[in-house]
Amino acid sequence: METIKPNKGTRLHTFFLRYLFFLCIGTILLVVLLFSIFLFTFSANIVLPANYAETQISLSKERIASSSSITADIIPDLVDYAVFSKDGQFLAGNLSEKEAFKAWNVMKKGETSNGSQFYSFIERENEICILRYYLVPQYRSEILRKYLPNPQLLEFLLFIIGIVSYATVLAIYFGRSLKKKMFGLQEAIEKIQNQNLDFKINHSGIREIDEISISLEQMKEALNNSLKQQWESEQTRREQISALAHDLKTPLTIIRGNAELLQDTVQDDIQREYNDYILKNTMEIEKFTKELIDLSKMEKNIVRKKTNVKMDKVMTEVEHQMRALSMEKKLQVDVQKEMLPALIFIDEEQFYRAILNVIANAVEHTPENGKVTLIVQDAADFIQFTVIDSGSGFSPRDLNEATKQFYRGDPSRNAGNHHGMGLYIAQSIVQSHGGTLLIGNDLTAGGGKVTITIPIKEAPSQNGNQPHAMMTSL
Repeated sequence: METIKPNKGTRLHTFFLRYLFFLCIGTILLVVLLFSIFLFTFSANIVLPANYAETQISLSKERIASSSSITADIIPDLVDYAVFSKDGQFLAGNLSEKEAFKAWNVMKKGETSNGSQFYSFIERENEICILRYYLVPQYRSEILRKYLPNPQLLEFLLFIIGIVSYATVLAIYFGRSLKKKMFGLQEAIEKIQNQNLDFKINHSGIREIDEISISLEQMKEALNNSLKQQWESEQTRREQISALAHDLKTPLTIIRGNAELLQDTVQDDIQREYNDYILKNTMEIEKFTKELIDLSKMEKNIVRKKTNVKMDKVMTEVEHQMRALSMEKKLQVDVQKEMLPALIFIDEEQFYRAILNVIANAVEHTPENGKVTLIVQDAADFIQFTVIDSGSGFSPRDLNEATKQFYRGDPSRNAGNHHGMGLYIAQSIVQSHGGTLLIGNDLTAGGGKVTITIPIKEAPSQNGNQPHAMMTSL
């Protein structure tokens, strides 16, 4: 099938270039905004220029040199000081003794700075005053200087926070935009997962996504056609099996009737033996034909009416049939009932068939004088029917395939007188009741264990969530 490419729409790389463009524009605007704020703080005298302390020292030098004593009130703002004697004895100042001698050593070396720290030296009559300052912008307010980083660092931090916040908001916006454009594709995938092929994908406006959407639509059409052909073929097969089963009923009835009439005539031992063979195998074919007819009816998805049935009535009938099935092999029957509800919502006729198929399977694979157990118990909004036999149990292959059509089982467990549809029919009926049928082995008895779980009450209507008819029919 030829792939059709969309002619219109934005390329995916163009979509991401838009994100990059808006990120660059936002970064430039942020820089301009912060620079404008920085200039405003200077013009409003909130932040002092970097050379403010150096300028104030120049204006105060004469006063400091001629003052009778040096006190903190004659030292300019943003400046620290230390006073030494001519012989290098520390006399006073707001610098610590260690910082003061560090400044003294800088003076002795003939330098005026040490890293980010700058020094000015003023000689007095018997003293030397050393002033320390920084060439960085500073806040005029002492409170701001105490609690905020210096203006340059603060501006850098604001830039980092601003660009990260803007990039995050922009990424969220573009991410949601891209998600919205991919919504049609995502919705189509979810519908295919839910086995619904009745949909049309809305184009997103991005070429790469639309190309995937077109490919998905072509795959949907191919799958839909394939499923339709498969469904029609399956329907034909079912109708042929159903017709064949019905056509067999008439000649089988004639054969069986004539064989029964022959029994009433005078026969020697060999004739009687041959006649018994005819009757026995005719009955087997009739049984198989009935199962095929039942199977055909089930596969037509005929809607049957479920009603609230008294649980006591259900258990009485099931227990009676269970004992009748077990009588021929002299099996011990154990029925355990725990906290049963008063009513159960079922299709009575169909559900009996499911339970009896499971019980018949257990009886068939239990040796003579063995034991078959039925445990019925309430589990919240569900009820469980567990059938356990004392036979050889299910083989690993049985556990995987026992509920498949026409599976006759592992030779070690196969009794040879069934047609491989009992558990399949039981599972189909249970599923039509919204329940499950699980196959396993009982650790105590060592035999097979089949558990049926169905809702006690009617499930809420879910008409709005039904899968596409084409898919559910297969």
